[in-house]
Amino acid sequence: MLKRIPVCAPLRDEFSMLLHTSLWCLDNQPNSEAFNNLARIFNVVGLALENDFRHQQEARLIAGGASALNQVMRKVEAGLKLSEHESAPIRVAINSMDSLLGRLSVTDLYLAMKRLDRIEDANVQEGV
Repeated sequence: MLKRIPVCAPLRDEFSMLLHTSLWCLDNQPNSEAFNNLARIFNVVGLALENDFRHQQEARLIAGGASALNQVMRKVEAGLKLSEHESAPIRVAINSMDSLLGRLSVTDLYLAMKRLDRIEDANVQEGV
């Protein structure tokens, strides 16, 4: 069992800044970089929560936000602003992650990042 290392304030602030500035970009100046930032964080936090039964409600909100993000991918790629109903579930997920980050483990987030890297590498090798 790996040691649980709590997320410290500076790391939490960095995650929060990236989440909220990327959302601002989607709302005002949509671009692939902002979309990819959000997608990666949603995936990392989602993987970190996968077997964490203490945060099931947050995991559901994040999954809903990730689904909404996937639905607007083409619109973002075209540089089109999101409507309020499109960005609302993404915003809910971001706020949920923001409030959750201080209660997560850096170890769990790191392992989730490494797992996501392996998934992405496998997809590249398969040509997905």
